[in-house]
Amino acid sequence: MRVLRDTYVGSGTILDARTMAVAASICVGHGAVIAGVSAAAVHGAKWIDPGIPPSVLANGRSHQLPGLRIHHDAFDIDDVTIIQGFAVSTPVRTGFDIGRWVPTPLSVVFLDSLLAATGVDGEAIREYALQRPGTRGIRRLIEALDLADGGSASPQETRTRLLLVEAGLPQPETQIVIRDSSGRFVARIDLGWRRWQVGVEYEGVHHWLDERQRTRDIERFEDLDRAEWRVVRVNSEQMRLRTHEVVARVRATLRAAGAPV
Repeated sequence: MRVLRDTYVGSGTILDARTMAVAASICVGHGAVIAGVSAAAVHGAKWIDPGIPPSVLANGRSHQLPGLRIHHDAFDIDDVTIIQGFAVSTPVRTGFDIGRWVPTPLSVVFLDSLLAATGVDGEAIREYALQRPGTRGIRRLIEALDLADGGSASPQETRTRLLLVEAGLPQPETQIVIRDSSGRFVARIDLGWRRWQVGVEYEGVHHWLDERQRTRDIERFEDLDRAEWRVVRVNSEQMRLRTHEVVARVRATLRAAGAPV
């Protein structure tokens, strides 16, 4: 099956973002480095749409090829690692490119996933960028890094966090482990503020369809209530259609807990 110019995969191959990244490297040929969102997929980042055209860095090629993106940005040998025989930009260089090439908020979703998958520190990406002043897109990258957090467990959690921050609420912590007064584990919540013991939980469709999940949720939120945590629950419909209500509910809960918002 043809996926790119003169590049084929076997019938039945799953065309995920990683497969398309490798196909792009083969298509471009010698000197190509899998980069950007494609490199993030190779490094194990989740949530990357295989429909996004794969990206590579390449020297000495002046024209584009259909179905992929070739970037001619300068790179050093230290910016490249080899994974299963293919040249791939390092996690730091990958984050550097994602933040410059992809507009927010999508870049933050990808950066969150890259940080979570690789363990790379956002500050390492920032330091790399500061050593390259004047590079195109640096300002966009720094803005994205200010919002990135490797603790987000899904794009929806990232978008929820960004919604709240853009509304002027304090930057929340992600993946907060809550314990009761005796030190017993109570729950881990998506994001929140320890100072005021307020949390926000994003609930996917499965929460509403799975009876056992609903039962576990009831017990879990009862435990959180006993631990004196206030938790605002958010779902996909609210995030699509009523974001102003989400912000208002979280703001009101923070204010009731004593936050100056």
